[in-house]
Amino acid sequence: MTLAALIEAQWINLTANQQKIADYVLTNPFPVATMGIEELAAATETSTATITRFVKALGLHGYTEFRNHAVQGYQSLLKPVKNVDRARHIPPKRVVEDSFANAVKLLKNISQQADNPVWESTALRILSAQRIAFLGFGISGNLLQLFADRLLPFSRAQIMLTGDCGLERVALKAAGLTPDDLLIAMALPRYSQATVDFMKIARGRGAYCVAITDGANSPLTALSNEQIFIPAEHPVLHGSGIAALAAFEAILAILAAHHQSVSDAVSYTRFLMPYFYADDDGICKTNPRSLKTI
Repeated sequence: MTLAALIEAQWINLTANQQKIADYVLTNPFPVATMGIEELAAATETSTATITRFVKALGLHGYTEFRNHAVQGYQSLLKPVKNVDRARHIPPKRVVEDSFANAVKLLKNISQQADNPVWESTALRILSAQRIAFLGFGISGNLLQLFADRLLPFSRAQIMLTGDCGLERVALKAAGLTPDDLLIAMALPRYSQATVDFMKIARGRGAYCVAITDGANSPLTALSNEQIFIPAEHPVLHGSGIAALAAFEAILAILAAHHQSVSDAVSYTRFLMPYFYADDDGICKTNPRSLKTI
């Protein structure tokens, strides 16, 4: 039985002080799931003894059982908290070793998807799309920005839906998408509600949606036309972007290998040459036109 159901069943038997605690618990379910008994007492302006009596009034044996009920539905959100608490007792060298070992595991996992047709189909969608919209927030938004930058030679136009100018502008841009556009949306645990909401808008406007997420249970899966599933767990952090970077590079490699001519590659290199450092003594290292008169 959920904590809300327990409170509803026992409400009539609770004292006024206990009902005050119950109101706080119902109004702040996630913070309560992370609080110790002293924190909950301070937040409700009561005492730990009052909290203990409240817990027993709900028919529970103690605060630990109360917390077990409180975290129901929040396990994935609270996992990073548990990871950090566990890692505090591990030597730094072991933390580093575990992180590298996890990266190797994730890369091995995604490498087993090499025969998945989604890599080529996504590359073709990128080439044919009138515009490519990148939707994601937090770390997902940062990773998508990197992907978007590297896709510049292969895309006609790009729209960043990463919230830099506020969610209102993201909503307006999402509402302006058309069936000629491609949406690449990314969300890993912990999933962003805004990503789900704006993806619904884009899908409603007819945009072709590719989801980059961690599995079939992700809320992005049902909203997308195609999915790129990437493992994202980490022994300490709330998620890892290592496999996402590998997935991006796989798509970029297809584009460069099979959808870019040698002449195009030479042209881009010539265009960027003035901005590269060269250590050959016979090469001028400074673009004279970039110098300013002092």
